[in-house]
Amino acid sequence: MSEALKCTRCGSRVAICETVEGWLDWGLAVLGDDGVVRPERCEHPPPVMADNSTPKATYAVCDNTRCGHRWKLRRRFDSASLPADGEQTGGDRG
Repeated sequence: MSEALKCTRCGSRVAICETVEGWLDWGLAVLGDDGVVRPERCEHPPPVMADNSTPKATYAVCDNTRCGHRWKLRRRFDSASLPADGEQTGGDRG
């Protein structure tokens, strides 16, 4: 059974966020007339994904805007959510 993670100050629900260190591949570069380096083609910024970033710290952040408390999570964080009731996880599904 799981329970909602609550703020240690006000008791509201909290969200989880991670600070990450990573790299973004913007592709080939050009030097503009204004002296600024830019990507040659950039319709959308490159996504930050598991293969180009490393989590550095995990934080719990209070969802109550009047509180706004944030603290470094001391418990282990697993990014996989719990299965809904009745769903199987792993093993033989046959």
